[in-house]
Amino acid sequence: MKSNKKHFAYYDISSQADNVKTFEGKRYNVHGIWAVDRHGNAEKLASIYYRIRTVKDGQFRTIAKRKNPMSELRPVK
Repeated sequence: MKSNKKHFAYYDISSQADNVKTFEGKRYNVHGIWAVDRHGNAEKLASIYYRIRTVKDGQFRTIAKRKNPMSELRPVK
């Protein structure tokens, strides 16, 4: 039986993502475990993980997203 409960974990973001967007509309650049906003303020990726809506790679392709704050962050095919 194949499981469709794949989720995009915190460590996947730090290793694959270049940019994330939150449900509040803020965009962050990802630098390892740090998320840096356009003003240069850094936050730990773990502290914003549950607010992340869209995850993009270096070529601005969406690699993961969640539909609402209560759902899992899922990889995009």
